[in-house]
Parts: sequence; C-alpha cells; structure tokens
Amino acid sequence: MTLKELTPDKLYLVALSGGADSVALTLMMKEKGLNFYALHCNFHLRDEESDRDEAFVRNFCNKHDIPLDVCHFDTKTSAKEHGVSIEMEARELRYTWFAEQANKLKAEAICVAHHKDDQAETLLLNLIRGTGLRGLSAMHPDRTINGLRILRPLLDITKQEILDYLASRHQEYVTDSTNLERDALRNRIRLDVIPMLQELNPNITDCLARTATNVRMELDSDSQERYYHRWLSPFGFNRQQILDIFEHRPKEEGGHSVKTGLTWLSNTHILLKDRGKWVLEERKEYTDTDMPKLVVRELPAKFKPVRKDFLIGGQAFIDADRIEGPLAIRHIVSGDRFRPYGMKNGTKLISDYLTDRKVNKLCKHEQFVVTDTANGNIIWLVNHTIDNRYCLTSDTKRIMQLSTER
Repeated sequence: MTLKELTPDKLYLVALSGGADSVALTLMMKEKGLNFYALHCNFHLRDEESDRDEAFVRNFCNKHDIPLDVCHFDTKTSAKEHGVSIEMEARELRYTWFAEQANKLKAEAICVAHHKDDQAETLLLNLIRGTGLRGLSAMHPDRTINGLRILRPLLDITKQEILDYLASRHQEYVTDSTNLERDALRNRIRLDVIPMLQELNPNITDCLARTATNVRMELDSDSQERYYHRWLSPFGFNRQQILDIFEHRPKEEGGHSVKTGLTWLSNTHILLKDRGKWVLEERKEYTDTDMPKLVVRELPAKFKPVRKDFLIGGQAFIDADRIEGPLAIRHIVSGDRFRPYGMKNGTKLISDYLTDRKVNKLCKHEQFVVTDTANGNIIWLVNHTIDNRYCLTSDTKRIMQLSTER
C-alpha cells in the first residue's frame, strides 16, 4: 500500500510521534487532501522529552488544522504488572488504543511511518535473532492484526528522501534521543551494522528492502502481487517492474490508478495499460522489410465507390489529379497531422484521431500512412480514413485506388 493508493473517500488514522518520519507522513496526507485523524501516544518514558514531543504535536496539528487525539500511558507500571519489557508493553498499549480509536471513528486503517531504512533494519534484526521466511519478509505494507488494519505507505521511501521532503517544506520535527543510544539492538544495527554493510554495497538498504519484498511475494501465493509475478516474469519483466505495474493496476482489480497509456518494456515484450485493461505483446523491431508494399492502380472516372468515405475493404479511393508527386508509405511519427474525411477546415493530430477511436498505443505504433512526397501531405491513414482534401467529387476525372500487401 503506497501513499498514492490512499483515497479521500475514506477516513484514516495516522500515528504521529513528532519525529521526522511521522511528521512527513502526516504532512503528505494533508497535502494529498486525505481525511484523517492524528493519534499521539505519551508513554511518559523520557521525562521532559515526552512532554516536549506532545507539545510539538499539538502545535503542529493546530497549525495545519489536523484533528488530534492524545493518550497518556503509565507504561513502566503497566509493563511491571504484565511482566513484559517496557518496549513490548508500549507496543501493546499503542496498538490496543489505535484499534479502539479505529472502531470508534470507523476508520479504514491506521497509517504508520515506517520507511525503507526501517525495513532493511527489521530484516537484519529478524535474521540476527534467527527467523524463518515470515521474518525475512519483514514489515508488510498492508496487514491486519487483531482486527486493526495497519498501512505503511512509506516503505518504498528512504530516510534521506523523508528528510529532503521536510527540508523542502521548511518543516521542523523532534528527535528521540534514545534512538542514538547503542543499548538497543535495532539502534546498533542502524548506527553500526548498516554503515559497515554500505562499505561493501552502497545500495544495501535498497537490496535488503527488495529482499523482504521478494520473500513476501513468494509467501503470499494467493495475493494479487504474486499473481502479477507469475503472469509477467516469464515474459522477462523484473520484480521492480512488476511491483510498479501492480501499483498501477486498474480499479477493477482493487487499484486506484486511472492513468492510461503507461507502458513497460522487457527485453522481449511490451505491456500497455489501455483504458483499464492490460495489453501484452511481443516487442517488434521494425525494419524496411517489415513495411507493407503500397499498391497503386488508376481507375476510370466512371467508377464510384459505394461508401461515402471512399474506403472499401482496406482500399482507399482518391482524386488522382490532386496528387503532386510519387506516393510513399511509412509509420506515423509524432506530430503527424491531416484533415480526416468530412472535416472541412483545419487539421487534426493523427494521434488524437486514433485516440478518439480507442486505438491503443501498441496499435498506434504499427500504424501506417501514405504520403505525397512532393509536399509531405498525408493522403491515407491506412485502414482508417483518407484526407478530405483528396476525396472524390463530381469533378473527379481520374481515380487512384490504394491498397497494401505484405
């Protein structure tokens, strides 16, 4: 689940600690015009710093007109009563309250600000502790736990991208001082292990996050993501492409993307999203030998086509005396214009003409035109229509018949 897939017609909750990540997520959701409540937990674990965070969050939400709920917890006492670590108790208290608020407000989900660096750290943390495949899949972008749907819209965004975003908005945030202490294993992974691995591979964060995604796709065999992988990988599309394709899946498949005309290329195939449908075809490299042959015949003026648009079964009929030079056939190119039959004045982009007739991008790529080489005018949009300036009239004395053959 990415930020693009969140929609204004649903109510969301967002966990807002006041740190850079949650502030960025909240601000992004605000800029996107989403309907949401911010939730802040004060665990009273860092004395004055905890109260500082709460005050910052209240001021931030007030400034940006964001509805906010705050909950206070006596986390140390609660952890002692339950015989668990403070960290585990804080997590339990937080998500229990989130679930209560989600039920109370009838919210679609709670959005949390885990990002790509967090994902890489989680995979390493699970690996160090000893884990199976589920642990290697790390954090999921969309998961329901005990009835609470948890969304992580920033899992594909790095920490640096978040900081750059905040800097571009001149937006301040607070820093949790405990994140700089090396007594917690996750902090040591972030501060020590990741930098060491970056010396071996500068892209280690991307690689680890991608590994988690790959494992998740393998495990979730019935998921739509896995279906897309099984469908497209035999045609040479890589995992990153498939994830991007999945993100742009049609609304009919549960997606939110309305863009049409998007294409993805593998070494052998091309995938097109056209008006809510997928079109998959083998890639073709066109050469002169692929060009159809133009066949030209002259007919007596007494011959009259039955159809008014002067097209019959893949043949075109034009006024031969209006042609200035030899005819040539070629693929359409960007910017090609002509005057479609029936259009009295002006010209129209061929790409627009084909779009109006719901011709998809792949078919456009294979479209041919016949031109008058003396002036470059397009005479015939092959198998569609002729240019109105070359149509037959009552004054026509010579008729030229055009057709193509392979």
